[in-house]
Amino acid sequence: MPQPPTYFTRQNLAWFICAVLIVALLVSKFLLTVGMLALIGLGLVQRDIQAVFRKFLSDKALIATTSIFFIVLVSGLYSENTAYFIERLRIKLPFLLLPLAYAGLPRFTPRQYHSLLYLLVVVMVISSIGVGINYATNFDAITADIGRSGSVPTPIHHIRFSLLIALSVFAGIFLFNKNFYIKFPIEKYILLACAILLIVFLHILSVRSGLLALYLAAMALVVRYILLTKRYAIGLMMLISIVALPIFAFWFSPAFKAQAYMLRHNYIEFFIKKNIGEYSDTQRLASYLMAIKATKTHPFIGVGMGDIKDATTQSYQTHYPNVSPKLPHNQFLFFYTATGLIGLTFFAFAFLFPLWYKKRYRDALFLAFYAIVFTSFMVEATLETAIGTAFYILFLLIIQKQVEVEQLIR
Repeated sequence: MPQPPTYFTRQNLAWFICAVLIVALLVSKFLLTVGMLALIGLGLVQRDIQAVFRKFLSDKALIATTSIFFIVLVSGLYSENTAYFIERLRIKLPFLLLPLAYAGLPRFTPRQYHSLLYLLVVVMVISSIGVGINYATNFDAITADIGRSGSVPTPIHHIRFSLLIALSVFAGIFLFNKNFYIKFPIEKYILLACAILLIVFLHILSVRSGLLALYLAAMALVVRYILLTKRYAIGLMMLISIVALPIFAFWFSPAFKAQAYMLRHNYIEFFIKKNIGEYSDTQRLASYLMAIKATKTHPFIGVGMGDIKDATTQSYQTHYPNVSPKLPHNQFLFFYTATGLIGLTFFAFAFLFPLWYKKRYRDALFLAFYAIVFTSFMVEATLETAIGTAFYILFLLIIQKQVEVEQLIR
């Protein structure tokens, strides 16, 4: 019987599906769903499924990631709004299935792993160029909209788009340090140029969440560099450079300056004038306050994942009846409101454990990824959307799996 071509191996198919998922993050929710289902099928549909379970159970980081699904599941025991609970649970299904499927997938070769990061950089550069052209074409209208708490139009939600740019910056620098190229050595310098271009564009885009993620990840890597090399003078110069970036951006980016003035205006409105208005910052801060008040009578177990929307709506009606209710724009606070201090503790542990497991924080890209995701969790409920969940768990598993390979090599 003739053997199938070598490019139809499970390893190559897994690589292809991951490549499709990276593109789908920007272009199609449907393709994103199909790709995740294909990856799950590839990992779980095989002869020795018991071996997959054994491998899964031997990896504490995968178990920790999967436990996020069960934290949500348990909250359903005291949720009255069953329909909303099922919706929350459906969005968390990747946490149940993808870590298990990844246990059944073959490891990527370094070249395959690096090529996925290469694809991410290329996709984000092309997409950023398109966004930049649209911004330049409609400069006055978009800048005026930013001054009214708007944002530059992007293919997906502007916060998640900016987070992908931040991750792409560090992916490009990582590939440059690895001297990676597909065909021509000059590609590694092009990758470095792309990383610099994306840094500049992120300041032009001026999404504060993305900028904060960039700065926080950069600072984490500088601290890592100082601890590993003991080169304190160079590390201090790096930190000064990071601090100088927003200062330069304020003077050279109209969008950045508009966002800075808007941040000051919103601070005055919320903290001094006690006014919420229609500004994204003030509404975000109000969502924090209302979520905390909604949990006041259930601080340990929360109101239930199914009832979080109803509870926060009731809190708004009591304290801000003229303001449109918002769910908490903070992933940690979202879990606190829904599952209380107990659920929040388990969630925080499940989130941080893969970083600390086997000292994986030593890997520069994994550390940068975690800093970016942590920033995202502080300003929005990232895991309460399909794209946010896919962004987190896809790159968590891809990078984590390669870190595991490199640890085995060392």
